[in-house]
Amino acid sequence: MDKQDQASNHLFGLGIAGNSAGHLQQTGESNAFAKLDDPNKPQALFPFYVPHAQQDYLALMPYSADQLQLPKDPQAKVQMEPELALKCHLSYNALGQLINLQPIAMTLINDATHRNAQVTKLAQKKNWGSASKGLANQEIKITDFTEAAQLERFRLCGFHQHNGQWHLCGEDVAVTEYSYFYQQLQQWIITQIQQQQAQALFHNIQYLLLEAGCPETILVAIGATRYSAYGEQHQLVSGDQTAIVLYDNNVFDINQIGSLLAQEKAPASLCNDNIMVLQQQVINALD
Repeated sequence: MDKQDQASNHLFGLGIAGNSAGHLQQTGESNAFAKLDDPNKPQALFPFYVPHAQQDYLALMPYSADQLQLPKDPQAKVQMEPELALKCHLSYNALGQLINLQPIAMTLINDATHRNAQVTKLAQKKNWGSASKGLANQEIKITDFTEAAQLERFRLCGFHQHNGQWHLCGEDVAVTEYSYFYQQLQQWIITQIQQQQAQALFHNIQYLLLEAGCPETILVAIGATRYSAYGEQHQLVSGDQTAIVLYDNNVFDINQIGSLLAQEKAPASLCNDNIMVLQQQVINALD
């Protein structure tokens, strides 16, 4: 497992809505996609960080590996979203239009969401400033994003600590249980960037890439896992902690993951070739 370099903290960031069957229904956001034909496939891309963007909610650098800062609105309902993220290399034609996207590493993102924000674009729920998005310090290199890579051994889960107690918040799933993964996911992202228009809640991603200077490397959070029964009802408050864990199920099981978190070991001490942990302390907005 490799440490991410500092440049990762300034990578253009995209998320995928609807790549885990049932998650949109749990969050109450499925109405935004009511006219689409299949609720069990990815629905759209949304940006959460676009360096040099004109809109403040896109241009503010949101990543933090250890803190999650709540919005200034005291009525804000914020929920964690455990996600696998792909670091991807992009190729463009002479006009700056995307022609290829290749995953080169995977890491963890907490795509924390301001559920009750009044917005005109989905992205406005995703970035409210510094430390509004979690990004792990570690990554796993990908040399082959096909079934031959056997990434199904990796599982993803999310935990929420409230009043000193850890609760499973995001279901424990194999990363290959995403609706789209491997080549199908790769091709969907390419096509969506090329074709998605600035309509309703969504942005024209190709335009944003041009606005950001056609970055060679970006992050794509490939979708939140379904919440547990507890996770559907959770809300983050100052003093809580969140933990998103990627682990090799040939080495660990979910009960061991819960025990490791309960032992309050430092996240850095848990990270090796078989396990990655993104742990954040929830704090109030700074004045």
